Amino acid sequence: MNELECLRTFLKVIEVGSFAEAARQMDTSKSVVAKRINQLEASLELELLQRSTRRLSITDTGTALYERTLPILAELDEAKAEVSSVEWGLSGTFRISCISSFTARYLARDLCEFQSQHENLRIEMQQHDRFCDPVQEGFDICLQPEAQHGGHIEVVEVLPLRRMAVATPAYLSKHGIPQHPSELINHRFAHNHHISPSTSIEFFDGNKLIQGPIAPIILTNTGWQLRAAVLWGDCIAMLPTLFMEDELASGEMVPILPQYRVRRATLSAYFRKTPFVPMKIRIFLNFLRQKYSSFPPWERRLLELRPELAGQLGPRNKA
Repeated sequence: MNELECLRTFLKVIEVGSFAEAARQMDTSKSVVAKRINQLEASLELELLQRSTRRLSITDTGTALYERTLPILAELDEAKAEVSSVEWGLSGTFRISCISSFTARYLARDLCEFQSQHENLRIEMQQHDRFCDPVQEGFDICLQPEAQHGGHIEVVEVLPLRRMAVATPAYLSKHGIPQHPSELINHRFAHNHHISPSTSIEFFDGNKLIQGPIAPIILTNTGWQLRAAVLWGDCIAMLPTLFMEDELASGEMVPILPQYRVRRATLSAYFRKTPFVPMKIRIFLNFLRQKYSSFPPWERRLLELRPELAGQLGPRNKA
């Protein structure tokens, strides 16, 4: 019996809640997972999991083993990463999930650069426009807007997703220009209900919070649909600036209600909470911070071309 392998399998089963999913994430069969758990229980002469045809539950003994083993294996992984790295070169597999907008605009190229810096690292990347649980779905790291999460996940802010309400000149010519957030209820609106599930937009006049009620005609979880709705010329939408750098610079999209600030969203990194953050996650986060920090490059370029947007962009805008 490979005791370490059996312990890792046990931890994975607890984290994902089933033998089948543990087998999928570990790239093995369900029977192999079951065999490892049986071997571990036989070795310890203890019941760690209670199985039935409908459910899987952990015993008190299993809970105690999980809590004691998790930090030990995390420290072991950290030690292995350090001694096997040459000048912090990384190896193994790095599984990443990210929202489609940031993937298409920036991360796809960033990952090519990151892999070229760590030639022995195998990158597996998936894009999702929904919340991904890195533990349940087997990712090393998930890049996505902030959302509620359980205590088993660590969250680190990567970069701000500052947003603006925008429309095309054609839309504003046809429907008029709203002068106050309360007037948005009278306009055609496309809305990302993944980032903001409510039917109102929060604006700030100085430190005063103002609610802008909306009645969306398009609901979506992806910024690509919002961008298309605005460019079609028949909607207002709240879009992150990374989606519309060129359109704002050219005047194809026009900010509305520029005298009000919008509460920003945040692109954050989600990964399993352990006593030691794995080396590949630490190095990757530092890589992203060096590129983007609190003042992303697309905002720098926009401010050079459109300095009148300074009230809504830039590193001082923390709303």
